[in-house]
Amino acid sequence: MADTSQINMKEIIRKYSKEEVSRLMNEIIKNNKTILKLQKQILGVEEMTKEKRRQKEKKHRERQKEEEENDRWIEECRRRNEKKREEREEQKRVDEE
Repeated sequence: MADTSQINMKEIIRKYSKEEVSRLMNEIIKNNKTILKLQKQILGVEEMTKEKRRQKEKKHRERQKEEEENDRWIEECRRRNEKKREEREEQKRVDEE
């Protein structure tokens, strides 16, 4: 990369014609605009990637929460069924006596 602190415009103009310097400056400006556009595109892609990752993580957390709720519901049903079974067994014992 060129050391811009070393550039002396008067020397460049002496070396090259004003038209050539103007053409080169326009080319530099055009390249700088292209670089800025590409940087914006890269930032946009990075932001989209981050957003996709956030959405994926959010869905994962939602699925985990759903699974935990389902597990709690299943456990609650299991306990309720166990309690009913015990009550039936107790009733059966009482009836037998």
